[in-house]
Amino acid sequence: MQLEDPTATSPIQNHQLAPRLRGLKGMRIGLLSNGKANARELLLKTAAKFEQNDHCTVLEDMIFKTNASAPAEEGVISELAARSDLLLTANGD
Repeated sequence: MQLEDPTATSPIQNHQLAPRLRGLKGMRIGLLSNGKANARELLLKTAAKFEQNDHCTVLEDMIFKTNASAPAEEGVISELAARSDLLLTANGD
């Protein structure tokens, strides 16, 4: 067994916010569900509002994480980002 030290090397994180979208009209929306109860329904209803109000296109294949408490599997976010303009994710219970 190997123990890992989770201590951050620096208290300062260099994360940056994504640039704001100028509008939502015609955007492609990717959906990422954590797999918990009601997350799928919440995502579909929210996405329907974007379709109705902003004429967005929702990708048909909602992606489901295999573990609700862990980050998405490697490559999932980058694959969705390549096919969509914005990503909706939801937690449900």
